[in-house]
Amino acid sequence: MANLSAISFHARKGFTAAGVTAKLSHVQELVAAALGHNTLASYQTASEDAALAGATHVVLDADLLEERASKLGLSVTSTQLLDVVGAAAKLACPSAQIHESVTDFGDALQAELEEGVESDDNVSSEMASCNHDGVRDISMPIDPTVFTELAQVGQTFAASSKGLVTMHMDQERPYSGHQIRVRAKLSLTRLGRRCFDEASIEVTSAMIMGDEPEAVSVPQALADFTGLDIATAEALSELDPVLESSADGMPYNYFFNCEGQLQPAAEAAVREHYPDLVVMVPAWVVDNASSL
Repeated sequence: MANLSAISFHARKGFTAAGVTAKLSHVQELVAAALGHNTLASYQTASEDAALAGATHVVLDADLLEERASKLGLSVTSTQLLDVVGAAAKLACPSAQIHESVTDFGDALQAELEEGVESDDNVSSEMASCNHDGVRDISMPIDPTVFTELAQVGQTFAASSKGLVTMHMDQERPYSGHQIRVRAKLSLTRLGRRCFDEASIEVTSAMIMGDEPEAVSVPQALADFTGLDIATAEALSELDPVLESSADGMPYNYFFNCEGQLQPAAEAAVREHYPDLVVMVPAWVVDNASSL
């Protein structure tokens, strides 16, 4: 059965094989840390064995694992820690995908999303209109931190992606486009601190490049994405969002902190969709709109 005790059993055997002496209680603390808890007691209080047993994705917390090993005074490298605990988790949880980093988790989600996009009926219909000679590439980037940092335990969260399906061109037929713009959502439920269920994928639009509608306004783009009415979206667009971006400046998400910033009616409308009054909007939502 997939649980902390099973992972600890395999991990202790792994440490012994690697020449590392570790008490069972210490190994249990390490596994709890890898699953996002500062202590074994915290893990047990949260009753996360049930989440672990039902997880499709488990994302190990390498930083917390290394920190816990240091506090326990264990002489083991960070690489050994992750290798041993990761291998133990795979043995104990054969039905789950074990990811040793958030980046690995993101890569797996992107692969699932791209597979779902390729098999989607709307995308297939657009492919058929291309007079193509097979799929050359699918690129649907996704930000996994939406799930690991924003979603609360028990919450289902959706990450949006905007990408391209690129086809091989059939030189023997009239050209009718070879790239399809696709927008899709990937939803996951966070079962535990580092445990997630099976992904659900929804393609929201698919259109051959050149057939796209004209750009919309920022309020309309916000309304379309969030589900807010246009009046509330207009009020939202007047706020100064906080930009989340990569180290090299690539924008990921905008965060609109609405508490105390909107009229009561608009704030109430936002609260219905976003109880914490923080609206996260991927940067691509405003790609075709005027600057924020």
